[in-house]
Amino acid sequence: MDLDTLLSPVPVPVFLDRYFGQSFLHVPGSPEKFAGLSVPLLAQELERALEAPVHVNPAESSIDTPHDRLLLQTEGQCDCRVGDPPVWEGVLEAGGALYVPRGSWIGVGMGGTRVSFDIENPTGADLLDWIVEHVKQQQIFQSDVPRFADPAAKADYVTGLRKVLARVLRTPRLLEGFRRAANFNAQPQGAAGMPWSASAPDDRLISLLTPRRLRIKRADKETILLVAMGKRLGFPQDAAPLLHFLSDRAPVPVAEFYRTFDGEFERDELSDLLSVLSKDGIIELREPNP
Repeated sequence: MDLDTLLSPVPVPVFLDRYFGQSFLHVPGSPEKFAGLSVPLLAQELERALEAPVHVNPAESSIDTPHDRLLLQTEGQCDCRVGDPPVWEGVLEAGGALYVPRGSWIGVGMGGTRVSFDIENPTGADLLDWIVEHVKQQQIFQSDVPRFADPAAKADYVTGLRKVLARVLRTPRLLEGFRRAANFNAQPQGAAGMPWSASAPDDRLISLLTPRRLRIKRADKETILLVAMGKRLGFPQDAAPLLHFLSDRAPVPVAEFYRTFDGEFERDELSDLLSVLSKDGIIELREPNP
């Protein structure tokens, strides 16, 4: 399951534009929508789609949410209320989802079973930390603080600091640069599966460990780069369709990966690529979904 399926019939662009970080959203669903939900895999999918760490937490009866929260009712139903005083209250039935932004109070009654995902969106403090890493190498930030200087020298020093910071804050596409850096450096929260093995059963799932979407770009005429988790890994150009397939389709059964590229690559070539990706922490094997 991905974010599109989870939020359906609400389109993801509408969710991101109108609700994410702004307002609650209740999405009704059919009773079987979350049947057999593979929770760790969904948490990974949500993290890639929303570009923020996602943690699975118990669905407490009431809480002031320190992070954005996505509540999925997997079985039965329960009474829910958002806000105190309430801005929404109703019954969350099986297959229903409730999104609430950070800082919202949510009350959840007894009944049925549910799973809750906390989304740790980056804040202005995170942006400031990133800016500090850039500006602290500037000469003025490497100089001593003039603690015992006269008032004029102290004022000049502070003015110099302010000018450097102002220049950085006026940088075009500053937030896009922060976004790219955060995605590039994001690390997985821990492997839950097994490393690649050439003898893996055909029904094992090849799953991505990367907490963000893979970036695959050309390095030169013969080489492509896979960019993820603070790494830039080089591969021959003809590996591009294999990497794009995994980026778009994982988790995917071993048999389907082999079958898709049968006739284009030898089985040993495909296994060698998966072995490299596994050693670099890009993929892992998981048991089939229930």
